Amino acid sequence: MKLTQEEIRYIDEYLQQSGVQFWDVRLEILDHVATGVEEKMTHESMSFEEALEAITISFGNEIRQGYILNKNNAKWIPAGTFSDGEGFKKLQREKQKQIGKKHTKAYFRQLGNLLVSLKFYIELTLLILLMIVFSEYSEKWALGVGFIYLFYPFLIIIYKFIKGVIPKKSLHINMSMMGLIGWIHLLSFFPNVYEMIYDEKVSFQLFAGFLILMFPLIKAGFMRYDKVCEEYKEYYDLVTN
Repeated sequence: MKLTQEEIRYIDEYLQQSGVQFWDVRLEILDHVATGVEEKMTHESMSFEEALEAITISFGNEIRQGYILNKNNAKWIPAGTFSDGEGFKKLQREKQKQIGKKHTKAYFRQLGNLLVSLKFYIELTLLILLMIVFSEYSEKWALGVGFIYLFYPFLIIIYKFIKGVIPKKSLHINMSMMGLIGWIHLLSFFPNVYEMIYDEKVSFQLFAGFLILMFPLIKAGFMRYDKVCEEYKEYYDLVTN
């Protein structure tokens, strides 16, 4: 028995109320849940509500007791309408691991492609020249220019996020951003770790050298993030229009 569009929308809201907030993960779960509900309604003569509850429990969830606020926080409704979402959370954690491995492999492929690109070496040379020129006036200015050169793509990301170009609440996009932030944290921790080990402040030359070494890693991270955003923006537009 085929589900109606209204029933499919209900399952989508049901998953949101059950704690599945990432839209790309929710779409995958929605497909499995809808198929299972259709099968139970067809072969076991269950009602839509009975089939949805049975499928929800089969994912490892429990049906909630008491009352909760609805999606708009405007009305109290029986919590038994929705699950506790524990089974869906477990599935989401498994998806995070899968996506994390996928993005790690794709990131290193991106890095490999970057290292054989002429454009990259032109950009790297420009970074080195800028830092050398500014160091003649001030080492702090030179490092500041280096940081701006590395991280100006964040301004583009923020702009796109505000304008709604980047789909919100996407696990794939979140995971690619986490990989990028990992490299940024490593760069910011470097002077503190060096000072702890050697009991002296890191020299300008060493910090500048480390920043230059981090450039391809961070550059590849931004490129990977842009590619994921482009792919999932296209996917988001496809499934929401």
